[in-house]
Amino acid sequence: MSGAMEIIGDDGIDGINSNDSDPEKILPRVIEERWGDQISHEMLEVLAPNGEGEHILNIINNMTEEEAVAIISESVKFHADDWNFPSDMRDRMKRLLEGPKLYGDFYDRDLRIDATMMRYSSPYPGVRAVAEPLDNSDVPVETIRAYFLGIGWAVIGTFMSTFFNSRFPSISNGTVIQILLFPCGKFLTWVLPDWGLTVAGTRHSLNPGPWTFKEQMFATITYNIAIYTTNSYGMILVQKSPVFYGESFVTFGYQLMLTLFVQLMGMGFAGYLRRFSVYPVKALWPTILPLIAMNRALTKPEPKQNIYGWTISRYKFFYITTLCMFFYYWFPGYLFTALATFNWMTWIAPQNFTLALITGSGLGLGLFNPITTFDWNVATSSYAALAQPFFATCTMYISSILGAFVILGIYYSNMYNTGYLPINSSAAFANDGTSFNVQKIVVNNKLDEKLYQNYSPPFYSAGYILTVGANFAFYPVYFLYIMGNQWSTMKHAFIDFYKGLRYGKGNYEGNTMDVHSRLMAKYKEVPDWWFLLILLGAIIVSVIFLKIFPSDTPVWLPFLMIAINIVFAVPLSFLSATTGTNLGLGALVQVITGFILPNNPNAFLFAQTLGSWALAGYGDNYVQDQKMAHYCKISPRAVFRSQIGTIIITCFVAVGTQDFVLTNVKGLCTPDQPSRFTCANDGFPLYASSLMWGLLGSDRMFNSLYPLFKWCFLMGTAIAILFLVCQGYGPIYLPPIKEKLRVKLRPRTFEILDSTLFPFVASLLWLNPILIIQGIQHWAPSNLSYKTPGMILSFIFMYWMPRHRLAWWEKYNYVLSAALTAGVAVSGLIMFFAVGYNPKSLKWWGNTVSSAGIDGSSKGILPIPARGYFGPPKGSFP
Repeated sequence: MSGAMEIIGDDGIDGINSNDSDPEKILPRVIEERWGDQISHEMLEVLAPNGEGEHILNIINNMTEEEAVAIISESVKFHADDWNFPSDMRDRMKRLLEGPKLYGDFYDRDLRIDATMMRYSSPYPGVRAVAEPLDNSDVPVETIRAYFLGIGWAVIGTFMSTFFNSRFPSISNGTVIQILLFPCGKFLTWVLPDWGLTVAGTRHSLNPGPWTFKEQMFATITYNIAIYTTNSYGMILVQKSPVFYGESFVTFGYQLMLTLFVQLMGMGFAGYLRRFSVYPVKALWPTILPLIAMNRALTKPEPKQNIYGWTISRYKFFYITTLCMFFYYWFPGYLFTALATFNWMTWIAPQNFTLALITGSGLGLGLFNPITTFDWNVATSSYAALAQPFFATCTMYISSILGAFVILGIYYSNMYNTGYLPINSSAAFANDGTSFNVQKIVVNNKLDEKLYQNYSPPFYSAGYILTVGANFAFYPVYFLYIMGNQWSTMKHAFIDFYKGLRYGKGNYEGNTMDVHSRLMAKYKEVPDWWFLLILLGAIIVSVIFLKIFPSDTPVWLPFLMIAINIVFAVPLSFLSATTGTNLGLGALVQVITGFILPNNPNAFLFAQTLGSWALAGYGDNYVQDQKMAHYCKISPRAVFRSQIGTIIITCFVAVGTQDFVLTNVKGLCTPDQPSRFTCANDGFPLYASSLMWGLLGSDRMFNSLYPLFKWCFLMGTAIAILFLVCQGYGPIYLPPIKEKLRVKLRPRTFEILDSTLFPFVASLLWLNPILIIQGIQHWAPSNLSYKTPGMILSFIFMYWMPRHRLAWWEKYNYVLSAALTAGVAVSGLIMFFAVGYNPKSLKWWGNTVSSAGIDGSSKGILPIPARGYFGPPKGSFP
């Protein structure tokens, strides 16, 4: 349009001053046509859900057709391999590039809307819902009161997260702190005097004014990274607990040194990962969006708007929903626990083993039960149902069903003696069906072959065998598929990392596609050598640790774990950033350690803690919080400073809490622990793995006990190559094949294929094999009872709502997710100390019916043979 003015200044798109929200300062010329007049109020709420409507309209009204076409052409190519990019927007942009004649009405309006979303906002509705495309760098962020609250609550949060780490399902405490952090900030604003001092031209006051959104997020990030100090807890639990190895050398000093260097090594490694998982626009980290939305609801004033009849503010909506969930959770959590484990189908015939096996929530697989729980904590324990993209949840759920039938096949065929055991357990068993007691075969931390031959090999359930096998298939699938499918993004990130080290290239240089990167470019970055220095210091401490404690672990093991993570952690971190899943390198580290250090469970546990969780896992946590700072326009150096000090402080808290739990929680790591501190999600899986790979070793596991496992790597490689080839060449050859069939087949036959087979084949071209494997591997101890409710919620809130009530979804969805989780966390914490720590029994039908029948037992389908044990004869164990 000839009358529209240019919005690109002399210095390009960065010429827009992000601090100027006045459209006249950004675009001073008068326009002849206003395409924004064609945008309805409801549509504007979708495009600008956080009150930036005037800014967005100004850009739309003043964008030339030439600029819009250029932006859309670049965007279609850039997001061609983007799993999260809205499919309807991609199709619309392709049609826009065909020109106004083929597109039809509203071409000029839609062209400018899509171009504006791509360059000056975000194409992802979830990101638009929480991240403003504007910034005011004058807002206080790194204040004394924000440090005080962030570190103070980090101490409390570390205690809570460590305390509940052994509970299954665990209780999240992050949102509890969010609820309390905001009123604390408001209280300090009210009581603190405006006293301060000036340093380097900047005044630092105890009370610089109203508590701001940026302060809230800065304090959130400060404590958020610190509560991940539970990364080393699993190793300490398995080593120290008498239920497992019962090691006497695991002292307070041992725990403190381990926790400290594990945390710092993970943070140092994050400097490497951030190039791949923070700055690319495709790395949207969907699971952090509810947290930002909740903080916006607490701190940001918003105009009263009517969205499909809803006029309530996000702030009020959050607190009402949290309060309702706080009171409601007492029913499934204590008063009527059958609502949590709603295995109602087994109530029909409580002693019917097959019914419990197929539909049960305890012993069984949870199949065919559409309503498995009324407990929000259980419903969202497998999927972040109101945050994770629907395509990810749906793919994983369908593949989980496939996994269930594989488990049934393994179980009913008694493959690897699984028929004598529970079908889906994460524990290790002896050949008499009891829990495996490793202390019966270990002398001085080494396997005693004579004791082993007189006792038993460890046996595992069908569900756990599938989980381990799928873990091995996962690594070649995710590495090859992401490096192939996302090669352009990965290549540029590697190049930028090298240039950053060699030439000091900034993280935001070249990221013109992302408005948030352009806004963040004004803040000083954290140099790569800062992270390398931390990593080096942590390595030195780890070597000293291995020298002074009798863990029988070689000092070269940390270097091997770092080398593995340099190669494999990058695609894994990118997977987390794009799908919302959170995985480690556990199975890969298990196999490698089992080959090079067999009969050494302590070395295995060390490698697992460092290689699987500290580097890839903790590094992911750091870059995730860096992405939050990115969306909220908080200086990377401010985040870096706050986290270093907080990590050191909270390490002491974590270790003290670990000691408290290990010595004071009665029945810890036993199946019938009253408050669910069963260690089903951390202690027992790690213990089982240490038996398989640490004590017996990979060679014995692959060649004697479970030879099927070694073929899973090959299967994963074949799956990755198959999908890469089909998805690479399918879009090229599928249309000609379809056209040939249209000519050769009868019209009616082709019409049937066009409405059934062809859409199915086309959908396979977008199917993600990584998510398929993930769904298959997420069994033992989980089952479909923990997945079905999440799938239903995801369909409603991540599929239907964005398509039919997008404005409502953008305003309330993430707030709803955060509020329900917060209500559960507060209620669960009070409930534990009120009626759980010293258990107060409440026995009635509603609290006993779920475990009254076979579904509450742990038996197998086959009876133990008359000789008293199953499997090979004693003395001939592999």
